[in-house]
Amino acid sequence: MILLYTNEWLVKGFIEGRESCIKYMYREYFPMVRSIVSTRKGNLEDAEDIFHDGLMIIHKRLKNKGFILNSSLKTYLFSVCKNLWRRRLERKFRLLYAADTYLGDADSCDTPEDLEEENAEKFRLYKKHFAELPEFCRELLTHYIRRTPLEDIARIMNYKDAEYVKARKYYCKNLLRKKILNDPECKQFMNYE
Repeated sequence: MILLYTNEWLVKGFIEGRESCIKYMYREYFPMVRSIVSTRKGNLEDAEDIFHDGLMIIHKRLKNKGFILNSSLKTYLFSVCKNLWRRRLERKFRLLYAADTYLGDADSCDTPEDLEEENAEKFRLYKKHFAELPEFCRELLTHYIRRTPLEDIARIMNYKDAEYVKARKYYCKNLLRKKILNDPECKQFMNYE
């Protein structure tokens, strides 16, 4: 039995993180995103990434009290995902063929929404490579990100002192940086920065 939810109920449920709303959105809305991506040379993994990034962006926007949704959630999600995929394809095209021909492009990422969408893609790239780090690096960098004092990190991780923690942190950050910089998706972002 398929339930049809009202737009207001879906928006409220999505903001609150209601499982039934999120499952409904995946079941009912993901196929349209998969269609957008697959008709434009993408695969299932690309579609899942775009859909997930689109949901994150919309969730953040909906929680902003000043944001007003002027369309249905489905239409807005479709628009955000279509723009995300278009920008990803443009970056690939620019990287491979003609970066200099688009410098004056009116569609470049200069609005807050565009920057937010690009940052979501960057964060996904960061999470992907962070998850591939050795366990000790993930643990050490997590403590570092949480601003745990180096002496405490040394004690928690059974390292001899704060200097050793600094050396390991440096190693782990460089390892993460190299992984990200060697990813073809990262080269898309570096094309502009």
